[in-house]
Amino acid sequence: MLIFKQLILGLLLPAVVTGGILAFARFLTSKEERENTRGGTGISSGCLIAVALGAGYIVGYIGLEGLPSFPPREGVHWLCYFAVLGIILGCFWYLSLWGRVLVQVVLSIVIPRLLLNSVFKYTWGQFEGIIWWVCLAAAIFIFWHLVQQSFTTLISDASVPFVYFGLSGGTALILAVSGTLRLAQQGGILVALFAVSWMMTLVLQRRSSNGSLFPLGASPVVALLLAGIWMNGYFFEEVPTASAILLLISLLFVYIGRIEAIQRLGVRPSALVQIAAIALPVVIAIGVAIARSGLFGDSGSY
Repeated sequence: MLIFKQLILGLLLPAVVTGGILAFARFLTSKEERENTRGGTGISSGCLIAVALGAGYIVGYIGLEGLPSFPPREGVHWLCYFAVLGIILGCFWYLSLWGRVLVQVVLSIVIPRLLLNSVFKYTWGQFEGIIWWVCLAAAIFIFWHLVQQSFTTLISDASVPFVYFGLSGGTALILAVSGTLRLAQQGGILVALFAVSWMMTLVLQRRSSNGSLFPLGASPVVALLLAGIWMNGYFFEEVPTASAILLLISLLFVYIGRIEAIQRLGVRPSALVQIAAIALPVVIAIGVAIARSGLFGDSGSY
């Protein structure tokens, strides 16, 4: 029964939900392009793709955890609400650049306080709490910006879901070896969502010149869920500090694709170099977590 719950409700069903909505979003986008409506704003596609990822995650979350409590009693309960918030934001993400920046600033400040309320109350002193709050708010804001940039900076359309498939897989593996199977399952839901997104992108690239599935409207769901899972893993479980930092900075290596020498290699080799550069810190983070877990002998301090 446990395996059924994990595989069917936590992986297969979310993938089916996300795949179905992504297929509808692509159909709607193609129809708008043929009819020359909306002038390529991506309003419908951005909203539907945010819905696809968010709904897929919510289905997986409920399948594994049941309905989240309100108000949330544990950090993991916030993840479902982050997905709902990401869907709502994704549907309005096209409206205004400064509006998006304002929302990012506000949420980057609010989320640490909501998710880590018990840590602020019972673990940190006032000064220590302020320092952590500032650092976490800055980290969330920068990471969210990197997520948005990755959608346009990654050279190949198929690279976008593949990179997040790898990032989510690395996250799930690090959580699993750190003894946090409950959170690892949450990372596994994201693995399923990005796996089906990657496969659909590959199919679209064969059928049309535009195989992109990830407009900016998808960034709130992606950024909020990954940040939420990482914060839960680090502050409430036993994810090593080095692993958490390496996961956070991995998307910085997306900018290697803008180096002129890399661009001269051609589209496919450049995309492979870009993916390899992003994967390197993720692989190191996995290695650190495995070493820290003591699977191969005494663990050190990281």
